[in-house]
Amino acid sequence: MEYLIGIDSGGTKSELIAYDLNDTPIFSLIGGAGNPSVNLDKTVNNLISLIYDCINELGRENCQLIAVGMAGVETGNYAELIKKYVEGAFVIKTIVLNDAEMACKAYFGDNDGILAISGTGSSCFAQKDGVGEMVGGWGHILGDEGSGYHTVMHIFKNIVYKYDRALPFDDLSKAMIEEIAGSTRSDIMNFIYNNEKNKVAALFPIIVDYAEKGDAYATMLLENAGKYLAELTVVAYKKKNYKGTAKIGLKGGVFHNSSIMLSAYMDEIQKRLSSYHVIEEDISTTKAVCNMFKTEKNGAR
Repeated sequence: MEYLIGIDSGGTKSELIAYDLNDTPIFSLIGGAGNPSVNLDKTVNNLISLIYDCINELGRENCQLIAVGMAGVETGNYAELIKKYVEGAFVIKTIVLNDAEMACKAYFGDNDGILAISGTGSSCFAQKDGVGEMVGGWGHILGDEGSGYHTVMHIFKNIVYKYDRALPFDDLSKAMIEEIAGSTRSDIMNFIYNNEKNKVAALFPIIVDYAEKGDAYATMLLENAGKYLAELTVVAYKKKNYKGTAKIGLKGGVFHNSSIMLSAYMDEIQKRLSSYHVIEEDISTTKAVCNMFKTEKNGAR
């Protein structure tokens, strides 16, 4: 059976899904992290290992295309390097894109659209006339408002503000302190400074739980996140000079795990855009390979 390989490679893990030529998933694997700007050798080794396990199961000669969406690959010449390594190892045509661009192609193919992303980090990827551009996505130091990490950090900043002033903690802050199993200055600093961003962002569901119970502070944080991401979406719409109905995809756990945040986003979009269509389904980034193969087959690439 002929098949395609799509890979979503991120800072904590990589996901591989193989699809038949009718876009049906037929095989899946989870592998190690893949961000070349963090560690190129480790990224290449993890990627090669993941692909090898797949083609060992399905047959190398049957694979028609490999598409890799990878965090950090837009830096320097990493995309070309990764492509060279994979094609050299397997002699299979390979396309390597930034993870946000590949996710956009999973939702829209080569058609116009804006993908709003909110997970550990946040960004928008706007595609028009086959050309894509990132809006936002500056990372946790310069931006990432509306993301899981940024929202959780609001609470820890509130915690240290109250800690310094000997003020009582609110219930949400108490829940965060309990979750990290420590309330001293050292405990808080150790958790924030000695953990990866994704571990901090993993506390986001606590905010969602408290908001659903009616906690006003948690609700405000989620609503603000939704409003910010909606505003960023509109910035992308105007920057690319879209006309007519805005096609918007929503990607990431923050969108799909908080109805309050999603509702705030939709309310703000309704205020700012006169015509839009939102895809709320969480489509796997790996599925971009199916759209890319159709483009290849039609001779457009």
